[in-house]
Amino acid sequence: MAHDAERRYPINSHAGHFFFAGVTLDKRQVLMGLFCPNLVAFCFDAEGNWLSVEQRPVGFFQGVTPPYNIYDERIPALIEKWQADMGFQPATIKVKKFLSQHPYIGIEDYPSHFGEILSDPQECEEEKRDIRDSMRLWDTERQFVCSGETIIGLMTLATVSHPE
Repeated sequence: MAHDAERRYPINSHAGHFFFAGVTLDKRQVLMGLFCPNLVAFCFDAEGNWLSVEQRPVGFFQGVTPPYNIYDERIPALIEKWQADMGFQPATIKVKKFLSQHPYIGIEDYPSHFGEILSDPQECEEEKRDIRDSMRLWDTERQFVCSGETIIGLMTLATVSHPE
């Protein structure tokens, strides 16, 4: 099912996963977080159009062979410093669908396995019917997936349901 190209997807902060949503003094919407070995900020204009990606190296991760200690107690202070530099205020942001290749992060209307099952000629019709039913439910509930690549592989950052 196709979605309106102008749809704006609401995203909230999720501190437990080290990603934060908010607005800056210059009215940009920002989705920022830890993408080892850097901190990364995805910037959007007020209408939700993706503008840029900014990165700040995490000094103590540079030159380190993974795995990284993503729970290092110094990380929150680095994020808070960058947020202060931006004039960042936590807020629900509403952005249009985007896909960044480096670092890999983006918004999809459905989990990727939905398309894989529907396009598999060997998959049974009952399973495909279940997926189509799930897609209708996702549409009704306005759910979507914001996912990205981390040092440990592909991770879903948020599966969001937001009635608007």
